[in-house]
Amino acid sequence: CSDPALRDTLLERAVEFLNSRSSVFNYSEVYKIIPQDWPISLIEPFVYRSLGCQAHHYRTSRIVKGLSELEWARMRADRVGFTKRLVKITSGTYCAFCFHPFSDSNCSVATSGEVYHTQCISQIT
Repeated sequence: CSDPALRDTLLERAVEFLNSRSSVFNYSEVYKIIPQDWPISLIEPFVYRSLGCQAHHYRTSRIVKGLSELEWARMRADRVGFTKRLVKITSGTYCAFCFHPFSDSNCSVATSGEVYHTQCISQIT
């Protein structure tokens, strides 16, 4: 812009807009297009908000990662508990699907503890 007064007005409005509406901008993109000759004090509110938001996003992502790792560990522990559980098959044990007794040791156990013939569990799933 060749008119210095218009340039100053536009600069003032741009800085005001940037500092007041900083939450709607992509911070990294804004940092790429801000002129190098702008003093940092001119956009100080924007810089503080962007750093605060970036720190908040970083902390939030770390919390989410920690919670998902905890959930994964719980699921693994539950799975180990299910796979290590002993099932005693007696003459009074019947398949929960077909209600026939077990003639051999080919059986499957659901997470609920119900015992099925191997053929019956394949029909269920």
